Amino acid sequence: MKKNYSFKRNRGKPQKNQSLLNNNGFRVKSENKPKGKPIEIMGKYEILARDASSAGDRIAAENYMQHAEHYLRISNALKEKKIDN
Repeated sequence: MKKNYSFKRNRGKPQKNQSLLNNNGFRVKSENKPKGKPIEIMGKYEILARDASSAGDRIAAENYMQHAEHYLRISNALKEKKIDN
């Protein structure tokens, strides 16, 4: 009796390793970090905070503002590091 090996024929095309976008439109790496310069990421979070605030979600707006502040601090630290060198 002949065995059925049809599962080998139905593999499909391998998926390309594409950059994925999360729900906020950020490109993410495998570590789930937003991609881009810190000042650009800060701007994106400020826009998200403004949108959340206008929608009436104060908690999400505050969360996004904290993220924006974090990236502002990173940006300032990078600027100080360049000045010192």
